[in-house]
Amino acid sequence: GVLNLDRGIKMAVETVGPRLTQSDVTLADVDLSLKTGEGSLQGLVVGNPAGFSSADAFSLGEIFLSIEPGSITTDTIVINSIRIVAPEITYESGKGGTNLSQLQKNVSNAAGGSDSNSSADESGEGAAKKLIIRDLKITGAKMRYVNQLLDMKPIELTLPDIQLTGIGERSNGATAAEVVSQVMVAINKNAANAAANSGALKEAGDQIKKQVEDKLGGFKGLLDKN
Repeated sequence: GVLNLDRGIKMAVETVGPRLTQSDVTLADVDLSLKTGEGSLQGLVVGNPAGFSSADAFSLGEIFLSIEPGSITTDTIVINSIRIVAPEITYESGKGGTNLSQLQKNVSNAAGGSDSNSSADESGEGAAKKLIIRDLKITGAKMRYVNQLLDMKPIELTLPDIQLTGIGERSNGATAAEVVSQVMVAINKNAANAAANSGALKEAGDQIKKQVEDKLGGFKGLLDKN
């Protein structure tokens, strides 16, 4: 039963995940106890959507879970806590916006679409299970900022901790798409704020501005000589 549960979680993540994000999603391993409801997910990686140069948007390492054991066999799984420790996030700016914004858009579209529960129907399991997450916390996140439009090296930043509580409680459960959408909104907001307030990013921008001004000044000098 434990092996089937672990295998089922891995399959669900790698099947539903790509449908939500429109990118590759892989999970290395699952270790969850049916008796205690405690365990972890290892090696969860979310790829970037099309149009971005970085391979991955998220590398989550290890995620610790505490689930109400009795809820596993019900229609609504109750998760007491999720702890995501020291994830690695790539925040990439391109012509059409950022990778995290695009992922958020993809997940939001899935959450509002009529096919968000189709994965369960196709597998013969009936209606998709819903989730209640009482406490979700992301700590020690490290972000790599990449800008396709500027000639600059990636900038390493640290994100503030993120905590979400009561996900799905008011609605008696949220779909996987709704849960991921809420988490993506929080991460995207924190990543955008970190990038906007980064002294390293401002310094890099000043250097690029000076390089552009120097080049324009040199070009103007050539015109003046002619």
